[in-house]
Amino acid sequence: MAQTFEEDWENETVEAPVATSYNARVYSSSTSRGRARGGYMQGSNSSNWRSRGGNTVENRNRRNFRDNSNNKVITIPSNKVGRVIGKGGSKIRDLEYESEAKINIGDSSGNFTDITLCGTSEAIKKVESMINELVEERKPPPTNEKVSDSNASSTTNQFLTLNPDGEEVIDWEKLNAHYDKHQQERWDSLPKIIKDFYKEDPAVSNMTPAEVTRWRLANHDIKVNRTFDDKTGLRPIPNPVLTFEQAFKHYPEILGEIYKQGFKKPSPIQSQAWPILLRGDDMIGIAQTGTGKTLAFLLPALIHIDGQPTPREKREGPTVLILAPTRELALQIEKEVSKYQYRGIKSVCLYGGGDRKEQIEIVSKGVDIVIATPGRLNDLVLARHLNVINFSYIVLDEADRMLDMGFEPQIRKSLFDVRPDRQTVMTSATWPSGVRRLAQSYMKDPIQVNVGSLDLAAVHTVTQKILFVEEDDKEATLYEFIQDMEENDKVIIFCGKKATAGHISSELAVKGIECQSLHGDRDQSDREAALEEMVDGTVNILVATDVASRGIDIKDLTHVVNFDFPRHIEEYVHRVGRTGRAGKTGIALSFVTRSDWAHASELIKILQEANQEVPDELHNMAERFEAMKLRRERNGGDRRGRGGRGRRDGYY
Repeated sequence: MAQTFEEDWENETVEAPVATSYNARVYSSSTSRGRARGGYMQGSNSSNWRSRGGNTVENRNRRNFRDNSNNKVITIPSNKVGRVIGKGGSKIRDLEYESEAKINIGDSSGNFTDITLCGTSEAIKKVESMINELVEERKPPPTNEKVSDSNASSTTNQFLTLNPDGEEVIDWEKLNAHYDKHQQERWDSLPKIIKDFYKEDPAVSNMTPAEVTRWRLANHDIKVNRTFDDKTGLRPIPNPVLTFEQAFKHYPEILGEIYKQGFKKPSPIQSQAWPILLRGDDMIGIAQTGTGKTLAFLLPALIHIDGQPTPREKREGPTVLILAPTRELALQIEKEVSKYQYRGIKSVCLYGGGDRKEQIEIVSKGVDIVIATPGRLNDLVLARHLNVINFSYIVLDEADRMLDMGFEPQIRKSLFDVRPDRQTVMTSATWPSGVRRLAQSYMKDPIQVNVGSLDLAAVHTVTQKILFVEEDDKEATLYEFIQDMEENDKVIIFCGKKATAGHISSELAVKGIECQSLHGDRDQSDREAALEEMVDGTVNILVATDVASRGIDIKDLTHVVNFDFPRHIEEYVHRVGRTGRAGKTGIALSFVTRSDWAHASELIKILQEANQEVPDELHNMAERFEAMKLRRERNGGDRRGRGGRGRRDGYY
């Protein structure tokens, strides 16, 4: 008989320490902003919050679509219903969001399906037009050549052959060769691109190998090498630049924009990346969050756009594509791009949940930089609003996160037609096999810049504190922490589930504590408003899921609280990295329960690497977990999967 969670724990014989290194109350400041906001109430109302409905999709829809007095039934072909619904319901949510109407898919009657539209007359008219556009037959673009039926038949026949049984079958080898030839002709007809804009400063050229080695060692032990085979004939890896002037003295307008931001010197990743990218090489940047990766690839992109021989107004599409895993990161990159005004360069951010029609209009009017999430990019590429063959500088930002989120198919479909002589940049916090595979597919002789160890590591400007609590005590402990916050403290509270984030933010509001929430069940406008209020100081508390663990840059964030320990240890690193940015310090407080013991060993390594205190109880947890795994192996692996990654319903 399978043992219970408590039996797993009690069967391990390692003795726990008499007292833990941390009390349940780590913060004891007398200042109590929480009390001024409404006081601290004992208890949590956790028994009835779900019965109130929370912020579920169903209840949100009920609130957003109260005006159902206007209904209209339209009919579309049943084989087109999938276009309206979209993968996982993504398209129908976009339609409802953009039109403010509600869409109900009815039962299919053979070849046709009824769709009921509800809302105001204006909303119904808008969503009907959008649906009609979706279900229209997509005709192939007209070609300049007129091919007669006889010629078309002849073209088809040349790819047929007879098999040993005398049947006509497709000659795939001949067909693939024909396609490769046609594709090569398309690429050869594209305008030439320039990628090398680098003029090395004499001071950089004169650095000796020993000086370069010492500089890289002193700056987080930077390692630079060719990712794959170091072929003969490749140029040597350039030395790092130590000042902004050494990188951009030939581009005074870029220097002026940098000076406006008040930076003192380049970050380590920027120092080594700028010579590589300005020279036109492909590059993989492996560095932890908050190290300046965005600016490392952005400024060379601006120079690349302006430096092409074909004038911008005569190009057939945008020049730079930046792919990001989440809409929050995409919007953050767009915000960063907007800080650097360079020769009228324009950008657009394409993401699901935004106004699709408006995004298409902006693209059609002409932009230079497209910042996009994989899903929306794939959507617009397949709908032929964008042609990736025109992009000559492509960035895959946080590639590891995009693969973790399952976006590899969309990335590959979207980039299927990309020109082979492009310049490609990839950034990642880790270097798993999936990222390596993606690099092999889209990069040519890339140079890899690795800042720090390839082992998982948290930023060293953050003090990491571990607090051992029982699951039922987490809310009370959180409220106690909020009470003790200083007036200027600013915190993100990370929760494992959208329902938990909604509950915590609701409970804080009931207690009179101002906060915002950020999770997948919130509309895009609400998510943007939540971030804006944190940035401008309207609120100092953000309750969020892991949608905020990457790409969110709140410069004065002082604390991160892991209310729920993340399911993957990589997310712990990214959560912690939300604070302690741009040279400032921060504090990360993690609530650890007995059900988190599977992560203890990896957490110890991260704490030790950052010279943080490791509580004895964490060592005890790790030892118990390893002993439990050995016992199960001896017993034939009973309850397989119970201790797998991602399970949070018991003590592994």
